[in-house]
Amino acid sequence: MEKMCSVLEVSRSGYYKWRSATSSPQAERKALVLQRIIYHFKDNRRRYGSPKITELLLKEGFTISERTVGKYMQ
Repeated sequence: MEKMCSVLEVSRSGYYKWRSATSSPQAERKALVLQRIIYHFKDNRRRYGSPKITELLLKEGFTISERTVGKYMQ
């Protein structure tokens, strides 16, 4: 482990901190929203854009703007 850390120029404590880190609530929410965007996009034969997908997500209970959906779709 020590050799690997020295080759990668990372401290051992930094490596272990990275390894035990959990994902943030924001990252988990983004992953869930991306999953739902992809689902709706494919379910509607790749014809829906950000306005319609935003409408579907709002009906599902997400609080999200059309701009954010558009950015995620890029």
